[in-house]
Amino acid sequence: MIPIAVFASGRGTNFEAILSAIRQKTLDAKVVCVVCDQPEANVLSIARRHGIPVVEAFDEAVQGKRDEFIVAALSQFKPAFAVLAGYMRVIKAPVLEYFRAPQGYSRIVNIHPSLLPAFPGKDSYRQAWEHGCKMAGVTVHLVDERVDQGAICAQESFSISDCHSPEEVEIKGLAIEHRLFSETLQWVLPQAFEVVAHGRRICVYPR
Repeated sequence: MIPIAVFASGRGTNFEAILSAIRQKTLDAKVVCVVCDQPEANVLSIARRHGIPVVEAFDEAVQGKRDEFIVAALSQFKPAFAVLAGYMRVIKAPVLEYFRAPQGYSRIVNIHPSLLPAFPGKDSYRQAWEHGCKMAGVTVHLVDERVDQGAICAQESFSISDCHSPEEVEIKGLAIEHRLFSETLQWVLPQAFEVVAHGRRICVYPR
């Protein structure tokens, strides 16, 4: 089993989906710790209920050096990958370098609620709905120094033409996130992929 650290800031629904996939043996991984930056986040109670150690990277603990604090804490758990499951902070150089693979990419995977490069940043499902899009989507990508611009591993679109609110879009999107993330992690975590660059176009393909 590949040891992973899950970074999360909120409800923890993707974290729960990952745990479910591990229990069902469709994802060969072990969550060695959860890194959380919000003291009121529901993901903390989920982690503690499952007996998973928590790195409390709260503002009062990190003293302005959050990523350095996280790297120091991770040294005792030795995760091979970081999995961002609703982590609402930009990953900076110390963590990127901690997970840097010999091939050059960082072993950090994120799930984003849009078809990147469309609608980066926050509230992507709401952005798609407010723009009158007929389709929304989900992207799983490797993380690099650029926000929401890392090499894309997997994407899936879905119709939102029948949605009457951003909340309805999110319900549809979360169902896809919970499945797609675990499916993609199953081949990303063992690094059974190649990163291919075609000029500005960088793609991740499973081997």
